[in-house]
Amino acid sequence: MNTTIGEYNRILFLDLRPWLLTDVPEAKFKQDLNGLQKVFCNIQPLYEVNYPKALTAKRKYFRMLIDNAANRFLNEFHNEISLSIDQHAKKYLIHMALTRTLNDKLQDVARVMEEHGYALEQHGFQESNSPEGAVNEDGNYITSYLKQVLVRLYLEVQDSYPELVSADILDEKDIYRLYFRQGAPDPSGIIKIDKIKIATPGSPLATRVQQAEFRAIAADFRKEAKGVLPYGTIIHTPSRFATFEEQLYLHGYIDTDYNFTNRHGMKNEMAAIYHLLIKKGYFSPRNFEGKKAIRPVDIRRFLDYRYNINIDRQFRNYKNNPEEVAAFAETHIWFGNLPTG
Repeated sequence: MNTTIGEYNRILFLDLRPWLLTDVPEAKFKQDLNGLQKVFCNIQPLYEVNYPKALTAKRKYFRMLIDNAANRFLNEFHNEISLSIDQHAKKYLIHMALTRTLNDKLQDVARVMEEHGYALEQHGFQESNSPEGAVNEDGNYITSYLKQVLVRLYLEVQDSYPELVSADILDEKDIYRLYFRQGAPDPSGIIKIDKIKIATPGSPLATRVQQAEFRAIAADFRKEAKGVLPYGTIIHTPSRFATFEEQLYLHGYIDTDYNFTNRHGMKNEMAAIYHLLIKKGYFSPRNFEGKKAIRPVDIRRFLDYRYNINIDRQFRNYKNNPEEVAAFAETHIWFGNLPTG
C-alpha cells in the first residue's frame, strides 16, 4: 500500500515539492490538471476533509494528486481486507497501515512543515501580494491539506474496522496531539459523511465489496417477451454494460441469477440507476432494424425484464426528480467509477 501514496513522498521530498515549482506558470498546472483522471473510492468513505477552497490551478492540481492517491490507498486497503484469509491477517494489515504507512507519512509531513515554518493551523492562510509570500502560501496550503488528508485516512482505516484494531483507538484530537503537538482545527477538519438518503430512508452508509461469484452475460438469457427489445439492439457497448452488471451484483442489487434482490429502498435506487445509465449513454439511441428511436420506456422495460422487477412507477417518479437522481450519483461512489457507455 506504500506505493499507492508514493506521490506524497514526491510532494514532500522529491520532484513535486511545491516550493521548488515557482517558475511553472499557472497555464501549465491547468493543462496538467486537465490531464488527470479522477480516482473514486470503491466503497463509500466514512469521512471527508473540510478545507479552504483551492483558488489557483496549482493548488487544484496538488489537491487532485493528493485526493487520487488517498482514494487509491483506500481502494487497495479495503480490497486486501476483503481478500484476507482470516481475522489475524486482517488485523495485521490494519496494524501495518496505522503504525507503518500512515504513521510514517504523518511524521514526515509534520517534519517538513516544521522545517519550512508553515503554519500548523488549518485555516491560518493570509494571502500575500508579494511573490515570496505567494510561494510560501502555496507550500503551506498544499502540505497542510496533505496533513489533513492523512489524518482522515488514519480515521478511515481505524473506524472502518474498529473491532480489528489492536492499538488504542484515536480521535482527531488525539492524532493532532500525537503527531503535531497541537489541538485539532476548530471547527473540525474532518466531517463524518451522513448516511445515504435518497427517496426513502434505509440505505446503508457503506457497501462492502463482496467476493464475486457472478458471471456477467453479455446477451439475452430469458425468453423473448413482447415489447422488450433484444440485448444486441438496445445495449451500446456490451463490455461496459457487463462491467456495470458486475458492480450491480457486488453492491447487492441483483443475485447470481440476475434477479433483483428487492431489499428495502432498493426499488427507488434502481430507478435512479436506470436514469443515470441513460445519461451515461449505455443504450443505443435508435433501433436500426425497426428504424425507430429507443425511448426511456423501452430501456425501463428491457431492464425490468432482465432483472425480474417492475419499477415503472418509481422510474416515472424519478423522471420528475433530477435532484434526487443527482444525489444518488454523488453518494454512491461506485457508480461514478463506471465509464461512459
